[in-house]
Amino acid sequence: MDELMQWFGPERYERQMAQAARFWDGEGRCLVSLQTSAHGYRQIFDPALIRQEAPLALRAQAELHGCNLPAFFADFGTVSTARYWGGRLVPPKDGAMIYIHPAAQTVEEALALRPRPVDDPELDAAVGTRLWREVSEALHTDKLWYRTIDMQGPLNTAGLVMNQEEMFMAMYETPDLVAQFVDRVAEFLIELAQYQRTQTQGKVCGNIWPWPFYPAERGVGLTEDLMPLLPPDLYARFAFPALKRMQAALGGLLIHCCGQYGRHVPALVDSGLRIDAIEFHHPATTLEEVLPLALRGTVLIPYCMTDHQEQFKTGLSYWRWLLQNTPKEVRFWFAAGDTPEDRAFAEEFGAQ
Repeated sequence: MDELMQWFGPERYERQMAQAARFWDGEGRCLVSLQTSAHGYRQIFDPALIRQEAPLALRAQAELHGCNLPAFFADFGTVSTARYWGGRLVPPKDGAMIYIHPAAQTVEEALALRPRPVDDPELDAAVGTRLWREVSEALHTDKLWYRTIDMQGPLNTAGLVMNQEEMFMAMYETPDLVAQFVDRVAEFLIELAQYQRTQTQGKVCGNIWPWPFYPAERGVGLTEDLMPLLPPDLYARFAFPALKRMQAALGGLLIHCCGQYGRHVPALVDSGLRIDAIEFHHPATTLEEVLPLALRGTVLIPYCMTDHQEQFKTGLSYWRWLLQNTPKEVRFWFAAGDTPEDRAFAEEFGAQ
């Protein structure tokens, strides 16, 4: 018996699948998804503990409102894509995050590297998809979705594989070599994404962050956190060709960036990229800055840094303000936690 469907309910599952599909096709003003904080197993490096905690988290997830299709998080930290290229890993200790020392100091050294195969059984994509399979089998289900290992985008990954400051300097001194390396990284990321899709029979539904349900048939979720560190001309020069290559192979883009990237929006609008959704954190990046993307059809995934401004006391008050003060054609996916306030928001605005 399918335990996952006992918790979620087959009718609810199919209704939310259809709801999400219609939303990505352009129907509706917003969707809301909640994510449980119970039974956390993300960025845990003990497979036995993950197998134990993931089903408990899924059962808790089934109790939440909103568009909450069940997914397994293959979250082993921001180093996942860089690990394939080498570098000394520093495991988390005393609350610190996992860290990796660059495998190369210069772009010439980086170009000499060859990543390990995407199906390497010791590395994160194989571990993540294997755990997804084991949890699915334990629950006797074929309905469990999979959130990829932390898919850092081409520039992010390149800046983890080699010394990031040296990479920035090389953008001025040897730009052709940097472009060559970033293109090689994009090629690797395409193979890595396709491997995870194949291993899960297409059940990929986005990156580990943010949380909208974004199935692989639509595109790929990526982190582009180097945008805040670069001027628009350099970002466009080195990121756009790689992202276009990934888009051609994998579909549209759902972009995570939690810093100040508003200055890049005009170039993003004119880039030719199909950005299906983009995350932004007010006030680091503001509604006014991302609005040109939204008016061209990009779904906004908003958050509010409550400790960096005084207008909004909570993230939910910011979301309510957005719904009241934006044109109807601006569309949102609100991804929240599981507090009583989050649940009330999901009930009120879950599908508009």
